[in-house]
Amino acid sequence: MDVLKYEEIASVTLFELQLSEGELMVYESCIEFVLENCPEEKLYELTGCENREELSSYQLDLKNLLQKINKDYLPNKYQR
Repeated sequence: MDVLKYEEIASVTLFELQLSEGELMVYESCIEFVLENCPEEKLYELTGCENREELSSYQLDLKNLLQKINKDYLPNKYQR
């Protein structure tokens, strides 16, 4: 993973990153594990997300990125 650039806007820092599909799959799978195995009251402590819906939206963003790759060697859960 490489940081290409970043920009601070108000209280948010936006990053432009260079990541491999493997890295994206690991992050998506970690979110899936947390969603499936952690109680709601632990989510903020573990992730900074207020609830499952917020964390699920990040997971969906990662899945959508991976589906754009459209490579045959990606696991079935990322195929369209």
